[in-house]
Amino acid sequence: MNSLVTLSRLTATPRRQIGLLAALAGAVLVAFFLAPDALARSSVDTANVSDSFRRGFVAYWGSGSEDFPTRLSATVDFWFRFHLVKAGVSALLLAVALALGVVLSRYVRQRTSGRAGRLGLALSRALVGVLGLFALVALVANLQGAAAPFASLLPMLTSGGAPDGELTATLAQVRQQIAVYPEGRHSPALTVMISDFALYHWVLAGLAAVVALAMAGASVVSWRRLTTSSDARSRRASAFGGVVSAVLAAVVLVIAYANTTNAADSPRALADFFAGGW
Repeated sequence: MNSLVTLSRLTATPRRQIGLLAALAGAVLVAFFLAPDALARSSVDTANVSDSFRRGFVAYWGSGSEDFPTRLSATVDFWFRFHLVKAGVSALLLAVALALGVVLSRYVRQRTSGRAGRLGLALSRALVGVLGLFALVALVANLQGAAAPFASLLPMLTSGGAPDGELTATLAQVRQQIAVYPEGRHSPALTVMISDFALYHWVLAGLAAVVALAMAGASVVSWRRLTTSSDARSRRASAFGGVVSAVLAAVVLVIAYANTTNAADSPRALADFFAGGW
């Protein structure tokens, strides 16, 4: 009971709430960069995932099977766990950023004396907005990575250093086969790649549509507040929020459309990727 009373006193004022939430946001942000690898690693981790995937992919392409060989399976499993943990931390960071934004919004209604105080509060709200946007983008990207870990590993084939001879020859075969797909003979691995590549883009298209809808809703709420508020500072904040939300909704809708077209024609999208158009 005493501990609950103490916690209540610590969070009784907006300034204390802001301080606690800011500290929590800092801790979660550190966890965002450290926890995923620490919790997901096994024989594969972020230090060797690129090399492990490249070697596993070469073996997979030449296996003549749709099933992943042991090395590639371990790499894909690690990448799934890595993105799943990171998505969880991103969701927590987004929740903290939203809570911090709510507290700051309540605090801004109070009288802030002096130009320096108003400037500091505006800067704090801007930083919280950036933190929330970062958390949202990270959440969407990591959900996408967890849903299609194999496809999200593909960029490692063409980045992170020059490929060795075996990988160079394998990539040449991939490009040849994808260029004429579905005609001609092709590796079973190519069918899996095309399917997972489509899933990768469908997931992002769906998530982007949800985010765009949420942003559009936030914009409508902001404009309604603008018409009902009599305070000049609140009106400016509502107008700014409405414009930013509308712009973000439009940008995210473009992303949703682009990924929908890629998912609907994943062989062409995969061919563009291996041609350098990722």
